[in-house]
Amino acid sequence: MGERFLKVYNPDEVVENLLDKFTTPTTIEEVPIEYAYGLYVAEDIYAKINVPPFRKSLVDGYAVRSSDVKGASSSNPSMLKIIGTVRIGDYPDEIFVKEGMTAYVPTGGVVPDGADAVVMCEETERHGDALFVFKGIAPSSNILDEGSEIKRDSLVLHKGERISERNIGLLNSVGIEIVRVLSPLKIGFFSTGNEITFAHPLPRGKIFDFNRITLRYLIEKDGFIATDYGIVRDEEDKITYTLRKALNENDIVLTTGGTSKGTSDFTVGIINALGKPGVLVHGLNVSPGKPTIFGVIDNKLVVGLSGNPQAVFMIYSTVIRKLLQRKLGVMIGAHAVFGKLLKQVNSRKGRVELVGGKLLTLNNENFIEPLLADSSSVSCIKDTDGYFKIPEDVEGLYEGDVVEFYLW
Repeated sequence: MGERFLKVYNPDEVVENLLDKFTTPTTIEEVPIEYAYGLYVAEDIYAKINVPPFRKSLVDGYAVRSSDVKGASSSNPSMLKIIGTVRIGDYPDEIFVKEGMTAYVPTGGVVPDGADAVVMCEETERHGDALFVFKGIAPSSNILDEGSEIKRDSLVLHKGERISERNIGLLNSVGIEIVRVLSPLKIGFFSTGNEITFAHPLPRGKIFDFNRITLRYLIEKDGFIATDYGIVRDEEDKITYTLRKALNENDIVLTTGGTSKGTSDFTVGIINALGKPGVLVHGLNVSPGKPTIFGVIDNKLVVGLSGNPQAVFMIYSTVIRKLLQRKLGVMIGAHAVFGKLLKQVNSRKGRVELVGGKLLTLNNENFIEPLLADSSSVSCIKDTDGYFKIPEDVEGLYEGDVVEFYLW
């Protein structure tokens, strides 16, 4: 590695070769569960309690011994003595269901000791402290046993998994109060270019900055801290100053623009001037995103992304995300499904093609509609659900070919 631009590298090869070229902090902190959303767990997490933590009734009804109501029917009901009521949220230590007895228990309430089933209210009739049961019931009916969902000391979350809205409630339910998590990575980013602006109304000859605002939310989506250093003009001293500042304040720095071979493309020279080993890769055999730069300055990763919006979105979503996932040992990766292409897609042999598309499901079968656009397009990404890859050793894919489709 180290040859630039004309020597291009496969994205997977770049990931493997860069893993040991830079460092990232591995600080672990302890965080109360209510503040742990979006963080990656630093160790396997095990349940501290059973779930449910007691035998729970699944219906409003009466806790019984199933043997007491065996053979009960509307013409021959079983009669039981009501000895109490279980209140939701209380543990009925004072109630023990003996032969010929019963106790009322609400949905979600604790089934008192001695009972082995709960008969629904609809199958009973109450007269004072006497209960008539009109239907027999099998042992364990309408009861969720203690630990039937999750056993104490069972694994509930793997090291490297992210705490999300889908599992944070689970962690709380199994008695987790404090979690050990990886401190969020700090990623700084900025755009370069004289043509981009945030000024409103749009000045003539300018374009609004797609890349910075997109990068911010890609970074935050992955659970990292994003720091925006703004738009930097295509002037070597200004880019140098901003990159040095971002490196001092972050673990990784991403830039957009200035990665090609034009007279205003300073990124390669600036990275090389700021520290060793400098630029390691200048060019990927991928489209969009061929002129991407990967460099390391004093053990910190710097990635120079093309200024084209699709390239920024695709290279972050594929190469950078995969690189960080491998480096940190966390699970960021996109969920993938398989589907049939709805039309032929051409590509240039010798490079990996990243193609956005829509996922359609018809009669329980997945179909992928490719959405082709120039790499400078800002509207195409909005209409896509994800992307698929065309391998470098083929010249396209045919209608009906099955592809692995990675959802955003």
